[in-house]
Amino acid sequence: MRASLPSWLPALALATLLSACGGGGSGGDSGGVTPPAPPPSSPAVVRGVASVGAPLGGATVRVVDAKGTALGSATTHPTDGSYSLTLSSATPTLPLMLQARARDAAGQWVLLHTVLTEAAAGSTVTAHITPLTQAHAALLLGGNPHAAFVQPAEGPLSSLTSAQSLAASDFLKTLLKTPLADLKLTASSLNLISDSGFATPKSGADLLLEAVRVQLDGAQANTLTLASKLLVVPAAEVVVDLPAARTELIKASGSAPANAVTSALKVTTGASIALANAPLLDEVVTQINPLLARAAPADDYKATRPGSTVTDTNAVLFGYERHDGVDTNGLATRLAAWGTAGLQMGPLQVLGCADDVVKTNDCGRVLVASALTDRNGVVKDRLVNAVTYNATQKRWRLLGNGKPLAMAVRPTSLLRLSGAGVAETTGTNPSAGVAVEVRDGGTTQNTVQAPSGFALPLATCNRDLLCLSTPGASSVNSTGGLLDQYIEATSTSWLSSVDAQRGARYTVSTVRSGALETRRIFLPSAVLLPSASRHPTLDGVSANAPLTAAGLTAGLTLTWTPWATANPDLRVTEVRIVIRYAAGADGYLVTIDNQSQVRLPPVPAAGTPVAREIWLVAEDVRGQQMLTRYTLL
Repeated sequence: MRASLPSWLPALALATLLSACGGGGSGGDSGGVTPPAPPPSSPAVVRGVASVGAPLGGATVRVVDAKGTALGSATTHPTDGSYSLTLSSATPTLPLMLQARARDAAGQWVLLHTVLTEAAAGSTVTAHITPLTQAHAALLLGGNPHAAFVQPAEGPLSSLTSAQSLAASDFLKTLLKTPLADLKLTASSLNLISDSGFATPKSGADLLLEAVRVQLDGAQANTLTLASKLLVVPAAEVVVDLPAARTELIKASGSAPANAVTSALKVTTGASIALANAPLLDEVVTQINPLLARAAPADDYKATRPGSTVTDTNAVLFGYERHDGVDTNGLATRLAAWGTAGLQMGPLQVLGCADDVVKTNDCGRVLVASALTDRNGVVKDRLVNAVTYNATQKRWRLLGNGKPLAMAVRPTSLLRLSGAGVAETTGTNPSAGVAVEVRDGGTTQNTVQAPSGFALPLATCNRDLLCLSTPGASSVNSTGGLLDQYIEATSTSWLSSVDAQRGARYTVSTVRSGALETRRIFLPSAVLLPSASRHPTLDGVSANAPLTAAGLTAGLTLTWTPWATANPDLRVTEVRIVIRYAAGADGYLVTIDNQSQVRLPPVPAAGTPVAREIWLVAEDVRGQQMLTRYTLL
């Protein structure tokens, strides 16, 4: 018996026949049969990694289109920095902009962007977010990508084309010719946005991120600077005028923005010797993590155990010297504590070079950082140290920078406000300058000399850091605030423009046990004078609701949400409470990590104060700190 046909099959056959015959009528008449509607388009899926060489775990990734429509967000994987998100629309207005915001392995705030000119509905698109995609976006946009991300409809984003994107990528790779050659990469095979190598730890593409320092400079972030990370001096090598670069990129096909390079050097240098062995860097991590996993005691990390004369050349700390005063015993104790806490090291991130002597194509002591996380991927601590390559053992090992004291100079600006939130009118406000941070290590005759030649004395002041002093004083009273280390740049001060440039060399001299020690330290980025609005400010502070001594004594809740919303590329890192007396001061520090509110317990005075202050400390992605001091009523 023949099976009967479904009742709808003849109708379907008839419709097919009519369609083949042109519908059986004229004027587009379909004979009363409506063709089925095409299936709706599905949104594109965007995935990739956020990385600075080491993955940016826990980064917040957001996407907007050229009209400013938010298309979704995701959080990167805590270990490998990967993300995946489905756009909320199948028909976004291209190009798209992606933003990743996080702390890197050293704890520095990072804000990176990627411009994506193509993302077809239903497709899966790879879009990494790295310092090189940040540079690529800056070239396309002619300025700071963050400004375009905040207000995409008001900038050039909507007019960008795939041809311009390719031209910007090709131009950027010409500036990186030397490190590309060192890493045996070809420019034609490297895709700065979607290359799988950026997701492969310590591959050639990944190491390119480790090898090059990318920074946006200038008050309007309108200058792109590139340099090898493995130089002793962190000065810019290649400088690109971003508005000029964009002008060239939007011209006819084939235009090259080479005339936008304003520096004498047109290509960044490399470090072929160090980079040749860089693929093995993370062997330091794979050697330490098993010891952390079994909560090994401190002695297991050392090359020689107490009471033994036998040296273990395979020990983690074999040959270790010291790093900013932390010796073998100190680091071994710290490693053992991390193991007891159940922490594991993440991949190493290259920060720079810790050599004292400039070497051609090499760096003997490579500064690195690693985030220590628990099994849930939460960062609990960070290791910042120096490693070196042991040619005999053919492996990298921890060495330290060999320095007895921690010290740094950093660009700084300061806004002074009253307890009512009114800007003080005495002097320049806000002001800019340099903070000199030298750990108090029991030294004497301490001075810091600026590149212009002027020297200032430093002295002990009952704080962890030495304080700016008066000539001949062996100790001074601390102000309790950050003015103890702040050298202000004014029209009449010793600090000049030479001293405020990235790479400016400061010289710290100390006497330890009768011997003179001298150390050079370099300014990591140029000193800028941000507007008052860029400095952190508290919500609700006014003449009608001032900050008062009584409020501090009772306990305060401080919030800075509107400021944080208006300045997403900045982060408050510290809140300091200072109670000053006629002879000295008390200070209280609260460390902030991605918060916009803190509850202060009651802070009573221990005597008769002459002033009470609340300090907010914020950092930008260049490492400049922005200070705000409220003097309470």
